[in-house]
Amino acid sequence: MKSSLIYLFCILIQFVNGFGLLLGVFLDPVGFLQPFFEEDLTTYAEADFLIFWTQGIVDVTAAHMIGVGLLLLVLRSFRLENRVNKQVFAAFGAFHGCTLLVALYNHLFQGGGPPPFIGVLLIIQAGLLIYGWKKAID
Repeated sequence: MKSSLIYLFCILIQFVNGFGLLLGVFLDPVGFLQPFFEEDLTTYAEADFLIFWTQGIVDVTAAHMIGVGLLLLVLRSFRLENRVNKQVFAAFGAFHGCTLLVALYNHLFQGGGPPPFIGVLLIIQAGLLIYGWKKAID
């Protein structure tokens, strides 16, 4: 698979994840948070504070995802040689691996984690980055 195609898929996944988080937490914050609570979230007295606090964390995370997508867009425009592209995929793969480990830990041990759609996209992106690191071509 060509390096430019791997960049394009990773850029799209970053944008979909970032904008998806933003839309979820600002358009329907109760629906976004409800899966993490056993009772109805609206019955909590602190629900407004909890939503405000969560929006503050999620918007930073989403902006970070969009920013990484823009960084990859700039790197894609440089037309780097194959060896450098593989190094970029390896570096971004290491960074992405840390994000994936935190998401997996939160899902398994904290009762949270990313929404399922975003989690699947993170796993797909990790596979693309590993493939790009090992076998990408110009």
